[in-house]
Amino acid sequence: MNAFLQHAPVAWYVARAAGLVSFGFLTLSVWLGLAMSTRLLGAKRQKALFGWHQTLAWSGLSMLGLHAGALLFDPKLHFGLSSVLVPFASTWRPAAVAAGVVTGWLMLMLTASFRLRKWIGQKGWRRLHYATFAAFFLALGHALTSGTDLRGGGGPIVAALAAGPVIWLTIYRILMPRTAPTVRKTTVAETRGV
Repeated sequence: MNAFLQHAPVAWYVARAAGLVSFGFLTLSVWLGLAMSTRLLGAKRQKALFGWHQTLAWSGLSMLGLHAGALLFDPKLHFGLSSVLVPFASTWRPAAVAAGVVTGWLMLMLTASFRLRKWIGQKGWRRLHYATFAAFFLALGHALTSGTDLRGGGGPIVAALAAGPVIWLTIYRILMPRTAPTVRKTTVAETRGV
C-alpha cells in the first residue's frame, strides 16, 4: 500500500473527486433553486429551503476551490495559476478547461450574490441568477469533455440525470400560470395588538 501511495497521482485523484463533488453540489443547488422558484416544494418551506440552497452553493464553491487547488499540484498536467483562473490559458484541452474556468467565475459571482442581495435588490438578484443556467451547462460540458470519469457510457447517463430535472423544472417554470402574490388582510384586532 505504501508503494502505491508513493506513485499514486494524489493531486489528480483529489482534483477529480473534488470536481465531481462540486458538480454534484451545483446540480443539487440548481434543482433546489428551480424547485423553489416554481413553489413545487410548498410556500411555507421557502426560508428553510433557501438556507439549504445557499449551503449547497457555498459547498460547491468550496469543492471547486479544492478542485482548482489540487490541479496546481498535479505533476503531469503542469497547471499554473493562470490555467485555473483565466479562460483559454491552459494548453491542455483549452476549450474544455475554459468551460470549467468560466463556470468557476460564474459560481463565485452567483454564490457571492447571496451576501450582496441587499445591495443589488431582489429584482437584480433574480436577473443575475439567470447566469446559473450558463454555469450549470458549462460545468456539465466541462465534466464531459475534460475529465476521464464521465467518458464512455456513463457520461451521457450522468448528463441526463443531472440535466433532466433542470430542463423539466425550467419548462414547468416557463409554462406555469403566473399568480399574483397573496396579500394577507389584517383584522382590526391584529392591528391593535389584541
